[in-house]
Amino acid sequence: MSGRSDPGSWSLQRLLRPHAGRFALAFVLGALTLLASLGLLALSGWFITAAAVAGTGVAAASFDIFRPGALIRLCAIVRTAGRYGERLLSHDVVLGVLADLRVRCYAVLARLAPEPLARWSEGELLQRVTADVDALDEAPLRAWLPLGWALLVLGVALVLVGSVSPVLLGAAWPWLVAAGIAVPLAAVHLAQRWAGRLAALAGRRRDRLVDLLRGLTTLCLCGAIASRREEWRHLDQAVIDGRFRQRLLEAGAQALVVLLVGLAGWSLLRAGDGPAVAAAVAAPWRVMTVLAALATLEAFVPAAAALHAWMHTRAAQERLAALEAAEPAVAFHGSIGTAATGGRLQVHGVVHRPAGRPTVIGPIDLAIAAGARVVLDGPSGAGKSTLLALLARTLDPAAGRLTLDGVPLADYTEAALRASVAVLPQRPHLFAMSLADNLRLGDSGIDDARLRSVLAAVALDGFLDGLPRGLETPLGEYGAGLSGGEARRVALAGVLLRGAPLVLLDEPFEGLDAATAARVATGIDRWVGEGTLVLVSHRPVAFARPAIRLHMVAGRLQAAGTS
Repeated sequence: MSGRSDPGSWSLQRLLRPHAGRFALAFVLGALTLLASLGLLALSGWFITAAAVAGTGVAAASFDIFRPGALIRLCAIVRTAGRYGERLLSHDVVLGVLADLRVRCYAVLARLAPEPLARWSEGELLQRVTADVDALDEAPLRAWLPLGWALLVLGVALVLVGSVSPVLLGAAWPWLVAAGIAVPLAAVHLAQRWAGRLAALAGRRRDRLVDLLRGLTTLCLCGAIASRREEWRHLDQAVIDGRFRQRLLEAGAQALVVLLVGLAGWSLLRAGDGPAVAAAVAAPWRVMTVLAALATLEAFVPAAAALHAWMHTRAAQERLAALEAAEPAVAFHGSIGTAATGGRLQVHGVVHRPAGRPTVIGPIDLAIAAGARVVLDGPSGAGKSTLLALLARTLDPAAGRLTLDGVPLADYTEAALRASVAVLPQRPHLFAMSLADNLRLGDSGIDDARLRSVLAAVALDGFLDGLPRGLETPLGEYGAGLSGGEARRVALAGVLLRGAPLVLLDEPFEGLDAATAARVATGIDRWVGEGTLVLVSHRPVAFARPAIRLHMVAGRLQAAGTS
């Protein structure tokens, strides 16, 4: 499901609004810096030429060197201080925008979890969270400020030249306008068709690389690593070629800007050497116009790449807007903010149609008393995990009604429902932090004694004793270094620590031998206590109290007795 994509929701105007004051000050300081550079070069040329002319005549003794010298020194000071202040403020703004972007992007991802987020590839998500966010974050520095400064410097330079002589203005303006406006527009027009394609290619490349690295062992064992690596290299080369074309275009545009500014200076020299201008305008002023035109280069060269950066920003806006427009599988609008206490479940006529799968789940009618033990089995693909997702409300049914303690699941707030239901998914995740931190995700105040107790309940006490740093032993990403059964039991221990009145476990005994599975089942039963337990398992499970056995085939439930 997806909503309407709105790139404007990620517009720079909205993102910069909280930082508008500092951004405006950064623009002013940057503008003063560039104008001071222009003034420094132009005044220096005027001063040197005027001093040379004065030195050849009788006015040498009366020539004022102090005021021009003071103005030149002022321009140098403003240029240095302005550059420092502009860099300080603009980068502070960019870091603030980056923080806002990250928070907003992660909020979007959290809203889409677990569905439809699980359907997006990791590489594609990484591309949007990193490269696309960075493209938006850099836009004020690489696009807005350079473009604004270039237009301002262009206007000041033209006014300065025009105030000296309209003839000189006529000679210079076509070249300066071409360098400051026409070249950047032409460059962005040529680069426009590459920006979106290159962003998509970069996302595919990252996606393939993540997939390649995660499946490296399997690919090596089956001898497919060479072919997959070659496929990735072709994709990588396509991205490199695309970026090379873009850099070549940028370099060509900047070289053309240098050429056009040089032609503006040459045109001013030629026009200033004409009899009419030479008679009307003194040599120092003619030199000043030439150097003022050349000084625009400092503002025009970055502007040649600014519109190019703008196109990257537009592509990033569209991709992030498409992510934000995706609709979550479950929306929480309930008002019941109190968690359930009994764990009584009722399912009335529930039907679910998984996207892209032929099996229709239901209709299902089921009543589970508080404190019951329910074991669900059935062939792979029958819909067992989907049923658990419906009970946990990570999916909503197409029809029917589910209640917990007599309250429809949709009437609970998200916080209340998540406090009421603890879930072990089919593929649980362990974070790259210590064992204790992984177990304390739901409650940071749990003491070490309770952690050791729950690890003993899932038959990990011997494992814990063998760890070099005990509970503080760091676990690798995805539980690297643990066996499949160990990683699953660590995740199971975290679920049991939640103490929720409804506990849903998907294959908690996977990868365990019979003796260990029996010990874990006893530990689960004890920790769930008076709560309700629904678990999926393909093996017989014995609890202290009778368990209801349900069999699921092709999305339909069948009673299989008690055990």
